[in-house]
Amino acid sequence: MFFETDALVIRTSKSLNNDLFLTLYSKKAGKIDVVANGAKSSKSQLASCSKPFVFGTFILNTQHKMMKVSSCEIVDSHFRIADRLDTLAYGNYFLELCNLITLSNNVDHAHYQLIVEIISILASKAAKGDVVDIMSFELLRLSYLIKLCVLTGHSPNLTNDCSSCGKQAESLNFSVIAGGIVCNHCEATAYKGVKLNAQMVNLIKYLEVKDVRIIDKTRIHENYIKHLMSIFEDFIAFHNGIKEIKSKAFFSSI
Repeated sequence: MFFETDALVIRTSKSLNNDLFLTLYSKKAGKIDVVANGAKSSKSQLASCSKPFVFGTFILNTQHKMMKVSSCEIVDSHFRIADRLDTLAYGNYFLELCNLITLSNNVDHAHYQLIVEIISILASKAAKGDVVDIMSFELLRLSYLIKLCVLTGHSPNLTNDCSSCGKQAESLNFSVIAGGIVCNHCEATAYKGVKLNAQMVNLIKYLEVKDVRIIDKTRIHENYIKHLMSIFEDFIAFHNGIKEIKSKAFFSSI
């Protein structure tokens, strides 16, 4: 039997022979592992579609223990991403985080659409060939982290009700471990918090719901981006059991 789905290649790994193992984030089946027979060879018809960032319509043979790629019609290879160090670094980060955060065979149309749009935005930035402000990439990264909190069911508590005891919070102390705003007593006795202001809280709410393409055109002060980035990268890692994002090391070479 054959199964057809649109999908983004989020990971590739080599085998001992000429095959490539692919991890696809697909529209119809969520994250799935497949094999592309002979794809390591440049002569293979599957070689061009067996690379990270490729988005296309895959036809998969399901008659084997691991599904095999029968054919693929590439919609966009996003090959320009690899032409630049900055877009490649952030692209690798987005794909790795997507792979780490998602469960296999779990369909999530919102997350699927989000990662496809983010990779498309990166490819557009790469194709322009202009110098891109690093904060533009960082805003995209922060947006993905905050939206992932919602998509994974770990939306931070941004109300004045303490995330720990439920009492009224006197100030905006944000605790990663508690899952949001905590009162002064809980912050002092149980949960170390990070200070936020009302503008930062409103920015978090904005990034939670706004389309990522609109966010990409929005100007946000870099101090806000840096402050919230340190919070939400820890937040995502803690609440999803992520120990390390290996591709972060690539950022130091930009």
